[in-house]
Amino acid sequence: MKIKNKYWCLAVSVFFIMGLTGCSHSAQPEMANELRYSVGDISDLTISYDEENITFYMSDSDEIVIREYMTEKNKAYYAKVSEDGDSVHISEGRKPFFKDGFLRYVEVELPSSYQKGLTVTTTDGNIDFSETKLILTSLRIDSTAGNVNLKDMTAKNMYLSSTSGMLDLYRLQAEDIRFMTTSGKVSCDALNGSVICTTTSGDVSIKNAVGSGEYKNNNSGLLEIDYSEVAGDLLLFNKNGDIRLTIPDDLEFDFTAETKNGTIRTSFQDEIKTNGAKAEGKIGKNPVITIETETRNGKIEVNK
Repeated sequence: MKIKNKYWCLAVSVFFIMGLTGCSHSAQPEMANELRYSVGDISDLTISYDEENITFYMSDSDEIVIREYMTEKNKAYYAKVSEDGDSVHISEGRKPFFKDGFLRYVEVELPSSYQKGLTVTTTDGNIDFSETKLILTSLRIDSTAGNVNLKDMTAKNMYLSSTSGMLDLYRLQAEDIRFMTTSGKVSCDALNGSVICTTTSGDVSIKNAVGSGEYKNNNSGLLEIDYSEVAGDLLLFNKNGDIRLTIPDDLEFDFTAETKNGTIRTSFQDEIKTNGAKAEGKIGKNPVITIETETRNGKIEVNK
């Protein structure tokens, strides 16, 4: 009899746990929580979540709207909000103890009139600005494994970082732009500003760039940079990968290139001198720009 009771208790426990964890597998997230703020009341907005995707949209209203969608509506799971003057910090709420099957994602509507500071962070969630065109005083985005997608962004200062997620960027403009990744790829179709880009092993592909830049890959990956207009020095270092740099045809500059185990090729080969693994020269009559390229184990290609 004791044995039967033992198995009966075990069965009840199993069904109880399955009820907590398995019943919500087929549930679809529904809008559970909504936050609204007047655009004139906020000068700095921070949105911070863990594994939730955050998608941004534009609106014609004068309100910032944050909507949370969940498979289980529970006020304990709603966003935590803290306010300090005109700064607002929104972070994820709690999750079920048995969170298998629990899903949550976030949608944010930003009025075009919001031109203040914005910070967005996630651990595994994707950050998607593909439906927006924003002009901000500052933009900071940090993600660990999630992908970051930006369409058209203008800011005085811009900082974008990812550990392993991709930075998929369309058009960026800022006085100072900083990219930092570990193994995530950086891809940008148009860029205007002073750039500092640091990565460990991710590929970096920048097209139609205007301004100046310092690009550093500390381990491996391709640096492929295309400048349509150069306004300052260009410094490129790649430890164990190739460098491909394209510059305007009429640019005048002082040039150095160095590689320990690789080749150096340029479209202005007759204007430089090569001494072993190093090449240098003065391109044009009055160069005011410096271009330095270095790789230890890779090829260097610079073309006008």
